[in-house]
Amino acid sequence: MTIALTIQDVHVTLGQSLILKGVSLDANPGEFVTLLGASGSGKSTLLNVIAGLQGVDSGHVLFDGVNVEKRPPRKRNVGVVFQSYALFPHMTVGENVAFPLRAARRGSAERKKVAQEMLDLVDLGSMFDRKPVSLSGGQRQRVALARALAANPGILLLDEPMAALDKQLRERMQVEIKRIQQQVGITTLAVTHDQAEAMTMSDRVAIMHQGRFVQCDRPENLYRRPVDAYVASFLGEANLIEAHGDDGRSPVVTGTAVVRPEDLSLTRADAPAGRWAFEGPVTLLSFQGSRYRLELLNVNGERIVCSLGPHTDVSGIVVGRHVRVACLDPSLVHIIDHRSVGGAVEQIEPVA
Repeated sequence: MTIALTIQDVHVTLGQSLILKGVSLDANPGEFVTLLGASGSGKSTLLNVIAGLQGVDSGHVLFDGVNVEKRPPRKRNVGVVFQSYALFPHMTVGENVAFPLRAARRGSAERKKVAQEMLDLVDLGSMFDRKPVSLSGGQRQRVALARALAANPGILLLDEPMAALDKQLRERMQVEIKRIQQQVGITTLAVTHDQAEAMTMSDRVAIMHQGRFVQCDRPENLYRRPVDAYVASFLGEANLIEAHGDDGRSPVVTGTAVVRPEDLSLTRADAPAGRWAFEGPVTLLSFQGSRYRLELLNVNGERIVCSLGPHTDVSGIVVGRHVRVACLDPSLVHIIDHRSVGGAVEQIEPVA
C-alpha cells in the first residue's frame, strides 16, 4: 500500500522561533521527494510533523485526503529510517526487522517470514541471525530500511540516512535505496543537505530555506532553471554573472546569468569573444580525477569556475597566466530575471 501525501500551509513554532512558515507540498503515491536545504531550514521539523512526532500551530497533514495531524505516530502507518539507524544491539538482525510486527502483536511465524522477506529485499537474507555490531555501516543502514518497510507502511521517511557513511559507500547506497524504493513503490520523503544525494535518488527535490520552500521540481529543472540565485548556488556549483538588457535608453542590469562550470570551455585568446566569454588570470588549477577545476579572475573582479574534461591539455596553463573561457552554446545559460523571477530576458548580455 502506498498513499498520497499533502501538506497544507503548515506553521510550526519551537520555543520563540517560527521554524515552518506556511509550508505546502504534494507527493504522489510512489513518488520519491527529497527535502534539501542547509541546517536549520526546517527539513527535519517537517519530517517530524509528517511522522506525528511534532505538532503544528496551524495547517494540515493529509494522507490520501484524510487529516492526520491529530493521529498519534503509531497509527499513521509511517516507516522511518533515522540518521543513527536506532538498531537494538541486543537483538539479532532478524529480530530488529521484525520489531514493528512484534509491537503490533503479530504471530512469531509471520514475524519471521516478513523479516526474512525484507532482508532478502535489501540483499541481507543471510544476515538474519547476526548482531548489528558485526555489520558494516551500509549493512546496518539496509537493516534499518528493512525494519521500516516490515510493517508495510504507506509512507517512508528517511532522515539523513547516509550522513554517517563515507563518500564511496554513500554513493553506492543512494542507488541501492532508489532501487528498493522503486521495487516497493512506496511514497518516500527524504531529508538531506547533500545535493548529489538529492539529485541521484529523487523524482522531485524541494529546496527549503528559512522555513519555506523556494522551489520544488525535477532535479534537472532545478539545476538548469533555478528560480533565484539561492537555488542556483545551493544545487551544484554555478557562476552567477550580472546581466543587462536595453530598456530603450541605456543598458540596465535586469538579471543574473547562471553559467554552470561544465558548460565553459577553453578558447583561443584571438577567438571571437562571444556573448558568454570570460578572461583573466588563472588563480587555481587542480586535477580532481574526473575533471580539472580551473578558476580565473574575470576583468570585473568576478571569480569564474570552469570544469574541464580529464583529458584536456593543460600543460601550458599556470597560475597567473591569462586565459579565456566561453560557453559556446548560449542556450545553456539561464537568466534569472530580476523583473519576473524565473522568466527569460531577451537579448541579455553580460555586464562588461
